[in-house]
Amino acid sequence: MTLKSVSILFIIAYCIIGYFSLSQAQILDENISDSLIHVMLTEDIPDTSRYHLAMDISDYATSPKVGLKYALLALELANKLKRQKWQAAASLNVGQAYKKLGNNEKALSAILESIKYYQTAHSQPGVASAYIALGNVYSQQDNNELAQQYYNQAIGIFREVQDTTRLATAILNAGDLYNDRHQYDSALLAYEEAYRLFEKLQFDVGIAYALGNIGLVKTSQGDFIAGRAHMTEAIIMLKNMGDNYPIAEYMISLAKIYVEKNELNRALDYAQQSWDISRQDELMDQMRNASELLSQLYAEKGDYQKAFQHQSISLTLRDSINNEEVILNMADMRTEFEVEQKQAEIDLLNQTRKNQQLIQYGLFLFSLLIIAIAILLYRNNNFQKKANQQLARQKSELHEKNKALDALMVTREKFLSIISHDLRSPVNAFYGLSGILKDYVEEKQYDLLPEMVTHIEKTSLHLSVLLDNLLSWAVNQQGDIPINPERLQVKEVADEVVGIFQTMALTKDIDLSSRVNGDLYIWVDKNAFFTILRNLINNALKFTPTKGEVAIEAYQEEGKVAVHVRDTGVGMPQEKVDTLFQQKDGERTWGTSGEKGLGIGLQLVYEFVQLSQGSVSVNSREGQGTTFAISLPVFQEKLSMRLK
Repeated sequence: MTLKSVSILFIIAYCIIGYFSLSQAQILDENISDSLIHVMLTEDIPDTSRYHLAMDISDYATSPKVGLKYALLALELANKLKRQKWQAAASLNVGQAYKKLGNNEKALSAILESIKYYQTAHSQPGVASAYIALGNVYSQQDNNELAQQYYNQAIGIFREVQDTTRLATAILNAGDLYNDRHQYDSALLAYEEAYRLFEKLQFDVGIAYALGNIGLVKTSQGDFIAGRAHMTEAIIMLKNMGDNYPIAEYMISLAKIYVEKNELNRALDYAQQSWDISRQDELMDQMRNASELLSQLYAEKGDYQKAFQHQSISLTLRDSINNEEVILNMADMRTEFEVEQKQAEIDLLNQTRKNQQLIQYGLFLFSLLIIAIAILLYRNNNFQKKANQQLARQKSELHEKNKALDALMVTREKFLSIISHDLRSPVNAFYGLSGILKDYVEEKQYDLLPEMVTHIEKTSLHLSVLLDNLLSWAVNQQGDIPINPERLQVKEVADEVVGIFQTMALTKDIDLSSRVNGDLYIWVDKNAFFTILRNLINNALKFTPTKGEVAIEAYQEEGKVAVHVRDTGVGMPQEKVDTLFQQKDGERTWGTSGEKGLGIGLQLVYEFVQLSQGSVSVNSREGQGTTFAISLPVFQEKLSMRLK
């Protein structure tokens, strides 16, 4: 690809996507910078593209003077185009270039101007980038308190907006501050976090800076081998990019390592390289540090003339960088900037207050208008409101009557279901007894007939009692199922239910028994408890084959009475157990002897247990029987008195 085609591609890219700068990450690359300068000088392009090119040259330039030149050009174009964000970015690059050249006064002025532009453009990331640059300026002047303040503000903003690249740069700069304060552990943590972020972004310049700075900390901690390895790796990466700014600093640190090892010639060689690089790019801070070290090394070697020469240079540079007048001017600029910021805040508050007053006046007038309209509507609609209220009352009364009627119909249907379901078992028992009687007569076993007659008599008696109870219960209902809890002896009810179903058990040759102690009392409605036990026993007998066993057991636990109905019947799979109480109306099941069910028994059990403030659970396995566990309130004298 020719240089001409490269130039055209640059122009097309700028026209399509515009300018994107990571200036705070210091994207230094001499080759890219030279290519962009060639495009700038040889191509006739519009001012918007010239601005983008100038900003990129400023970012990529390894020479601070070149960076300053094109940053100033970018600022000139941004002012001409009147683009606030462009003015802000260009001012920031101007400030950073001045900082590298050691002119902290002009650097501060440009950076503060950048902050104003960013604030006007409501760009928080831009403000944070300028805060990093401010921190760098104050760090160079050893004003660590202000530097730390601005770094922390920048890091907070970048974390909030999730700008990983500039966040890593801010953390890297904060690490420098810790390093200057000899807080090496904190510095190392900051550098390592920045390294991880840059590595995730695959940002080679940031990786190189982080590596070199980790090497600086390692050296300060006395780990010369690791420190030298990190800095050497960083120098190789940065040389390929043509970025001399950090190389000069790392060369000084390598020189100090060899001073510690008493290898003065190698130390002198690295210090001289740092001086040459710094002098070539006019890096004032690095020139000062290199000249100080060279002065010490030449003195050690006895070359006092060169030692004095470099000492004079270092003192001159130190005065230039930290000149008292410059520091005072910078303090004045910062004070003026902060006063302007406070005044801007006051103006904003005053404007906000005025706006709030206008809003309040408007709301007051609007409220008066609403009140007037409300009064008018009230007067005009008063009669209609009364009529609507009358209609609403009539509608409500009609609705309540309909609800009561619906409840009455549902309850009566449920009583019919209970009666038909509970009468089915005794009737089936009569049917079974008639079959047995027929067999006895056919087989001429007349001696067994008296016993069978006795069973028929008992069954008839139980059936009569059951029918009386059900009818009495149905007569007493007033639109819903009557639940009147009372003190019940579990054994008494269990024995009576066993008596009702004994004939049915006899016809299937099933051992039906009650194993309940006489000292257990519960607080439930008697008819509800009878219905629960009748349905569970009926269900157990239906699904228990000949020679099986059905038993009622009960015991007290944790303020409740547990009543278990256990059988040795056919059992159920788990999926059937999970939906047992959700059986749909009309769904029927068939017993082991072909008994037909209506499909409502277990639904009644579940409903009456809930009405009795209890709970029911099922444990069953196919071929191993089923146990229904009912938990009901235990009778307590205090409870019964309170409910009465």
